This record gives sequence, structure tokens and C-alpha cells, in this order.
Amino acid sequence: MKRARAVELVEAMLHRLNDGQDWPLNLVRQVWLFGSFARGAEQPHDVDVAVRFERDERMTQVVVQALLSGRGNPYAPLRRALAGTSRGLQFQFDDSTRQQLEAEGTTMLPLWRQGASLTDALSALHAIAEEPTAGRAERHDMIAAFDGLDRHIPRPVRAELIDWQQQELITISRITLPDAPRDTDLLTTPDMRWAFRRWNQDSPLRRAALAGLTHLQRLEVEFDDVELSGQRLPTPRRRCAGHRSEPRWWINWKWQHYRSIPYCVTSADGWLEVVQPTRMRPLNALVIQPGPKADTFRT
Repeated sequence: MKRARAVELVEAMLHRLNDGQDWPLNLVRQVWLFGSFARGAEQPHDVDVAVRFERDERMTQVVVQALLSGRGNPYAPLRRALAGTSRGLQFQFDDSTRQQLEAEGTTMLPLWRQGASLTDALSALHAIAEEPTAGRAERHDMIAAFDGLDRHIPRPVRAELIDWQQQELITISRITLPDAPRDTDLLTTPDMRWAFRRWNQDSPLRRAALAGLTHLQRLEVEFDDVELSGQRLPTPRRRCAGHRSEPRWWINWKWQHYRSIPYCVTSADGWLEVVQPTRMRPLNALVIQPGPKADTFRT
């Protein structure tokens, strides 16, 4: 977007903060700018904003409910209060992630803090000089499979995955998962329908789970050998015959237990990591499988 439009978006956010006596704006304590806009880019892709806020009981309940239901961004109420319906602002609400970015050399430009005047905040915004040569910052720990997804893959995770791939313990590729068809046979048994009751019908996690299983089904993977988000599937063979075996495929998201990837994959078939499950947008996934030297991992 043009820089003038980006400035308008930040100005509007500052006016909301200045008027923000109601929840959840009254929780905000400090705001920083970072990324290409803060460096003066003439046409930033978006405006990166870091926010520190107080987590009161109400916000804690909202976050917990969002995480349990799998419904999108747990900080959506705060994002809407800050940005309205605008889509050009990208927020970072997690303190540890902001601190990690700073430790990696990202400059955080102080913009606003609770008690500051609107005039001072606007002055800080308008003091950012245009820099024609400013572009996107160098991205560290990147490979082609991460391109466009790196915002949703923490840098320490990227570093470890790349290290395992360089050791040839794993291979990493990227796919777009197919949605399960409306007439899918995945939920025909009562046991499978029960297994999916942990997610609401419109949950992005439910969509990701069905899409992941649809992909493995097309690969003719035996569902007896699949672990879905930490749970084995209740297939007839496992339920009725007491079938016991170690998983050979894992379907996960949000990088849960990612450090177990080499332990799992090097003696099995693969790990399917759904990156940023969503209700409507394409479902991107990383397919992590044994590399040429997988056998050496346990020797």
C-alpha cells in the first residue's frame, strides 16, 4: 500500500487509543512500530504494530475460550478495537515474541504509551522519515517451503527444522491441503464422529483435521497408524481388536511438540503440520518426512 494510506491507518489507531476508555482498549499499555513502515518504506506491504496490554480476567477468558474452540485469533476483540475494519495493520500481541524480535535485532520504535498525549504520539509517527531504499528486512532461517508462511513459524522452530534437514534426517516440502468433500466418508462411524466432537462445526481446527485426513486418505495411508492432534484415531481395528502399534503419521498444528519431529519421523512415514489453520483461506501445510540419513538418528 502507499505510505500515505499506511500513515492514515496508524493515525486512526492512535485516535482510538486516545478515546479508548472502554474494554479492551483500556487494557493497552504501550505500542511500538516495527518492520518496513517503521524503517520508512514508501510502499510497505502492511504496518507492523507491537502491543503490550494488561491481561484482565475478561481477556483471559476470551483467550482461553478461543484456544479451546479453535476459533481464529484469540486477540480478535483487541485487534478490532485497535484497527476497526482495516486490514493494513498487523499486530504482535505476545510479549515473548516481541522480546525475541528485539533480541534478533529488530528495532521497535516507541509510538504510544498509556498516559501519553495524542499530540506526542502523532509527532512520533510523523517524525519517521521516508527512506526510498527501505524494503523488507532480511529474513533469517528461511527455506523455500517457508516462503510466505514465516510469520506463522517461529524463528526457533524454523532454525531447528532447517538444521534437521541439513543433517539429512528429514525432508521438508509444502502443499495446499484439499478440503474434505461434503460427502466424505471420514465421519461415517460413531467413533469417528465422537472423536471430532472436540471441535465445533465451524472450527478451523476441525477443517484442518478433515483436510489432513483427506490428504492421507488419497495417499492410501492406514488410519490405524495416524495420530491426529495428539490422539490416535478410533478405527474399527484399534477399537474392536485391541490393535496396538506406533503411529506412522502425525497431523498437527500450532507447532505442538515440534521437537519430537525427528524422533517420530525418522522411524515412521511423515508429519503433516498445518500452518495457521483457517476457516476460509487456503490451508497450507508442511510435509516432513524421513531424509536420506534418517536411519542414523537413533544409532
